[in-house]
Formats: sequence, structure tokens, C-alpha cells
Amino acid sequence: MCPYFTVHMLVVNALLIPLCHGKPDLTSTNVCSSIQGPPGVPGNNGLHGRDGRDGREGPKGEKGDIGSPGQRGVQGPPGKMGPVGPQGKPGLLGTKGQKGEDGRAAAPCDMGRVAALEAGLSTLQNNFNKLEKVLQLLQVKKVGQKHYATDGRVMNFESAHKKCQTIGGLLAMPKTEEENKVIHDFVSFYKNSAFLGISDVKKEGSFEYITQGNITYTKWSQGEPNDYKGKEDCVEMVSSGSWNDKNCGEERLVVCQFEI
Repeated sequence: MCPYFTVHMLVVNALLIPLCHGKPDLTSTNVCSSIQGPPGVPGNNGLHGRDGRDGREGPKGEKGDIGSPGQRGVQGPPGKMGPVGPQGKPGLLGTKGQKGEDGRAAAPCDMGRVAALEAGLSTLQNNFNKLEKVLQLLQVKKVGQKHYATDGRVMNFESAHKKCQTIGGLLAMPKTEEENKVIHDFVSFYKNSAFLGISDVKKEGSFEYITQGNITYTKWSQGEPNDYKGKEDCVEMVSSGSWNDKNCGEERLVVCQFEI
């Protein structure tokens, strides 16, 4: 037996001998036999110990059974309108409807009235066409039912006459002082003499309108007409507003007249 153990036993015997014999025997290695006493009163429960540390995460468990469906939720807001679908097939033909009532007989047609309306419409159309052509010109003046117009161009007598006819008018033929003044306004504005629709081409010295018929109004300058060198068969209005016979081949301002 090792010394450490012997010493330990000696100490224990020294403490127990007095209980057995009343005297300690430091040299004896025997221990007295003890009689078990009655159990003592249980002590109070000690305080709960601290919670232990969390253990490591265990392995993943098996998938559980599907639960029962929950309650139906509240309806959400309507979504965006989808694209237009393809056109559907035509529906079935419906049943034939009942025959309608016969219409009233038409009133007798007044052919005379129809003819008058057509004539009036034709006149309005012609006047409109004339007016439309007149508006193509830059300057327009009105005296009574006559309109005088010019675009400032100059031509010889024959060309001027045709120009006015082309747009539905005639070369200006003043028959009153007021009409003469309107043409004079054009002459003053463009600073150029203007041909009038008057000539003595058919008979020398016998001036008449291009529509035929002797002139009923004149405003000759002093000493006119004089048929200078026998070559003046047409009539022009000069800057003073008076008239002068002139060679038809020269170019003068074109002033047209329209009766609308």
C-alpha cells in the first residue's frame, strides 16, 4: 500500500475511533462498524439551475401533411383591360318582319316650276363663275350692277378684248359719268392709259361699242377724235379721264366689265 493511502486512512481512523471506543488509537488501521441511523428529514429543494445552452440544430424532419384550405380572401381590384378579341361569327338570320304600310302618293309635279328653278340655278351658277374669275383680278370696283376689274396688265386692243371675254366679261364701255370715273381711278392708280370697248373699225368716224350699237355717252378730249395719220381706230382713256382715238396695235391697260 502506498504511503499516501496509509496516511489518508490513519486520519480517517483517528476521527472515527473516538466514536467507537472512546479513545483514539492512532496506530490501529481498523475502522469500527457503524449502525445505520434513521433517515434524516429531507432538505429543501435547491434553486433551479441556469438554463443550459441551446443544443445543435437537429436534422430536418419529414414533410408534414397538407393542411386544410383557408377561408376565401376578399376580392381584389379589377385588372387592366385585355386586348380586343377576334370578331365573332355572324349571328343567325332573324325572322322576317311584317310588311309596312303603303306610302302616300306623290303630289303632281309642277314641271313649269321645276323649269323655273333650274333656270334660276343655272343663272346663279353662271354669275358665280363670273364673279370667281373677276376675283382673280387685283382691283375691283362696282357701279350699279356692273363690276369693273383689272390686274394691271397691258395689251393691244384685240388681246385685251379676248382677255376680258375669256373670263366672262367685256372690255370696259363707260356709258355714264360715274362709270367713266371708276375706269379713270384705275388709270390714275396704274399711271397708264386704258383701252375702252369702243372703235370705228367698221366705218371711219362712226364709233360704236364692241357689242355693236352707236355710243350713247362720250368724253372726248379737245380736238379728238382726229384719226392721226389715218391709223387711229380704237379709243383710250388718258390720265385726265377724257378720251382719245388711238392705234389699236399699241398696248394699254386692260379694264374689264362684268354685269352680275
